[in-house]
Amino acid sequence: MRNILLIIANNLKVSFRKKGNIVVYIFLPLLGILFSLLVYSGTGTSILKVGVADNDKSVLSIDLKGVLQGREGFTVSDVAEDEVNKKLLESGLDAVIVIPEGFGKSVYDGKIEKVDVVSLKGQSTTAWLEQVLNSHIDSLARLSLAAGGDKALFDIMYAQTKDDLIKMNVVKLADKVTSKNMTVTAIGLLIMFMMLGTSFTSMLILKEKRNRTYHRICSAPVNAWKYILANAVTSLIISIIQILILQLAMKYVFHIDTGVGGIELFVILLMFGLVATGIGLVVTAFSGSSYMASTLSSLIMTPTCMLGGCFWSVSMMPEFMRKLSYFMPQRWAIEALEKLQAGDSMAGIYLNLFVLFAFALALMLISAYKFSRTSNVQKFV
Repeated sequence: MRNILLIIANNLKVSFRKKGNIVVYIFLPLLGILFSLLVYSGTGTSILKVGVADNDKSVLSIDLKGVLQGREGFTVSDVAEDEVNKKLLESGLDAVIVIPEGFGKSVYDGKIEKVDVVSLKGQSTTAWLEQVLNSHIDSLARLSLAAGGDKALFDIMYAQTKDDLIKMNVVKLADKVTSKNMTVTAIGLLIMFMMLGTSFTSMLILKEKRNRTYHRICSAPVNAWKYILANAVTSLIISIIQILILQLAMKYVFHIDTGVGGIELFVILLMFGLVATGIGLVVTAFSGSSYMASTLSSLIMTPTCMLGGCFWSVSMMPEFMRKLSYFMPQRWAIEALEKLQAGDSMAGIYLNLFVLFAFALALMLISAYKFSRTSNVQKFV
């Protein structure tokens, strides 16, 4: 045990001696959070600037404008009809409602004139506005139908609805979708940086092979299994440091609501840290040179992160790629995170954690076996 601890202490000392490694281990995960903040900074709910060109000036047309003024998410201002195009082109307004002349009379007659919504920003901008307008105009149409053309009766019923005889309870729900998506993006990037960090740590083995230190260690009372265990623990410690820094930064610095408990998130990332350690050791075990190890690491890390959903949602990929993603450990880690965000308990992600552990165990066993069978290091470069 003492020899293992000595190897771990030496590996940590060598790893953090280089400033470049500190950047990879600590600052890149923080840059991942900043990147996710940048990506989702403009996805929140914005205020829609609405202009109203009232060509009728009736009580009903003025009340139609008041319906919008009483809603959150809108700023309403008057605009002349001949200024509509200018306001829209200059982005002074997002949309303009054009109320035709005779709108009030058409309501009493039961043949409501169409209210136009003009915008240069498409359906995504006008859909919400049209929904509010259609709801109000539909209520007017029902009152007009019930009044049967009797203006006095319509006015009485309309006044009753304005006096809130029909009550509405409005409940505001906090929108956590942006925070959750931001968390998934940040965790996806952390997973990639964890794999990069463990590959850097595994490079210590290559350096020791190149310096013939590995051969001398294996000649001492330290067999390949103990040597692999020491390097695995070193990689895992560095992964834990990355995880803790990311979690603390997200909670106390950037104030991101992950939608997942801190312990649950730590467990998921820790399990993937084991997988990343196993991948780094396998790459090292099967590499005949430092160049080969670097190339192999890149060939494994980038495609698996892409297929595993680290850069984009798996749901965006074609069906055959979604099936292929189940062979990537990144998919199981991110899926576990999304399950917890959707309301599942730890019991709902046991399969994900088991699969991650199986990946890690298989990779470490393969690397330990390969190291134990490799005796010729004299030509390693």
